[in-house]
Amino acid sequence: MVVVSSTQAKARFSELVKKTTEGDEVIIQRRGQPVAVMLSFQEFRAFQALRDQKKREDALARLRALAQEVREQNRDLTPAEQDALAADIARDAVVGLVARGEVRFDAP
Repeated sequence: MVVVSSTQAKARFSELVKKTTEGDEVIIQRRGQPVAVMLSFQEFRAFQALRDQKKREDALARLRALAQEVREQNRDLTPAEQDALAADIARDAVVGLVARGEVRFDAP
């Protein structure tokens, strides 16, 4: 890992890009505080994939909690009716999450 000031990053940009292609990460600081990171495009893609997976996992957890809440609030329904209602609400929630760009489902 390489740590440089923003001034050094500007002056050494080509060298730092080369370091990222060799597997190093570059942390850029301003006034001694980290403000940016340079990493290879491959590492960035891996980060994006992890971030997207986390968003999907979080959305799924919220949907499961919502389904449980629907079941608890509708105890007068049969289990099949509870599941159908929960599925309808979850489907609407997924459509909303996708529409707002909070989750993305890519075809394999």
